[in-house]
Amino acid sequence: MAAADSGQSVVPQRQFVDAGVRRCVLDTVGLAPRQAVALWQENIGLLYDVRLRNAGDDRFHFHADAFHFGEIVLTSYGCIAQSFDRSRARISRDGLDHITVQVCLRGSHGRRDGASDEKASSGDLIVADLAQAQSTGTSDFDSLNLTMPRRLLAPFLKAPDEHNMRVISGNAPLAALLRGHLVGLYGAAPAMSRQDAEAVIGPTLELAAAAVNSAVAEENAASVHLALTSEIRRHIDAHIRSRHLTAEAIAAMFGMSMRKLYYLFEPHGGLSRYIQEERLRRCRAELADPGRRHESIAEIAGRYGFGHRKSFVRAFRRSFDMTPREMRAHAAHGRSQSLGHGENRTMWHWIRELR
Repeated sequence: MAAADSGQSVVPQRQFVDAGVRRCVLDTVGLAPRQAVALWQENIGLLYDVRLRNAGDDRFHFHADAFHFGEIVLTSYGCIAQSFDRSRARISRDGLDHITVQVCLRGSHGRRDGASDEKASSGDLIVADLAQAQSTGTSDFDSLNLTMPRRLLAPFLKAPDEHNMRVISGNAPLAALLRGHLVGLYGAAPAMSRQDAEAVIGPTLELAAAAVNSAVAEENAASVHLALTSEIRRHIDAHIRSRHLTAEAIAAMFGMSMRKLYYLFEPHGGLSRYIQEERLRRCRAELADPGRRHESIAEIAGRYGFGHRKSFVRAFRRSFDMTPREMRAHAAHGRSQSLGHGENRTMWHWIRELR
């Protein structure tokens, strides 16, 4: 889009809000390269700190196209070589607890300090856990990106917290199946109804989990009875506030011995640790929620069974590298910097709002 006479650039964004799947398109055609760079950094900056590599702003252009399926977001974008970073401070500001599976369509993407065989190239998948720190780099690239809240995907995963920056070969059968599914979903999305979108969420999550699980080493996978463990995790999720959520109660609910229950949760650091970490995640989400600003930290902690302030602060700091008070302050600062309204809300706002 051309710049206005005043010299101010018009945001090159289109949104589609009819009865079908919500769609948002951003394209910098018609913008000067420096304006395009500023627009990109402003938008992707809701999730990452980014900087161009190889001083490439004189040829910068990007096209991004996203579909919002209600509980998951599928984004396509292409851009020149750059670096992406998510620091612990940024994670605390935005409070995101999502997982993105990226399909590399062209170019490469991986850890900046990683070996070449640790980078995803054309056809491969790379997993990004937005609740964990990242430091990555790309060549000129195109990608499809499926972003899902952890609460939806984790119950299907064998080791839900151990996939950040995992590269999955595109030659793996399940990876190829997911890649084909996402390419097909992206192509079909413009003609889909909202009912179609709702129906495709479950199969997409299950297929994404199958592709990610296929990359888990066999020695780890052998120690996990995935279907049963997933059912137990869903039960824990549904009763996470209950004071009666004990090992004894869970074992009785599922008709198993305590020994077997503890065995199933060994890959997660033990049952008690798993429950505590899930409760801490809920506390973090509520501390970042502007709708709960009127509640004290003690009220939020108490709702999840943390009755002693010092032990709660200590556990919270151990998990998130900052105190609950610091987390709440960071989240408030992040919201003040990223508010968007109406047509100025982009695909990256959609991702921030997934819960």
